[in-house]
Amino acid sequence: MSVTGEARPRSSSDGGTTLVEALVVVSLTVMVSAIVLPAMGQALATLSRREAVAVVAARLREARAGALRRDRPVAFSVAANGAAYGTSEGDVSPTPPGVTLTIPKADNRGRGGAIIFYGDGSSTGGAVAISGGQRTTRVFVAPLGGAIAVEDS
Repeated sequence: MSVTGEARPRSSSDGGTTLVEALVVVSLTVMVSAIVLPAMGQALATLSRREAVAVVAARLREARAGALRRDRPVAFSVAANGAAYGTSEGDVSPTPPGVTLTIPKADNRGRGGAIIFYGDGSSTGGAVAISGGQRTTRVFVAPLGGAIAVEDS
């Protein structure tokens, strides 16, 4: 309607969006995605590593408890490629994508990449290194008491 109240014909430029406006919106969306998506990928990798640290620490505690309960050795080991871990009792779990585990030989006195818990509560000691998201966190096992501690990162 006009100011005087008369209806005026609608022109084709009154409604909708132009091609230029649509291209601006698409280009802004692409630029924001290029900035945000790499940061989200890094955040997801960090989250996967933190989850793996918590699970590995729990599995080490379970292995120690199993050795105490059965009064026999229980070994916690990591696959050669770092993509799985488990105990000598047959519990094997894969690691999350982008996360690898290692047991450095220097930490367990050359016992072939395993930490062994004994029925008296002691262990061979050592550490499990969990890598992912450009960082590494270690879960330590004390040799005398078999206590498990997570490195603050």
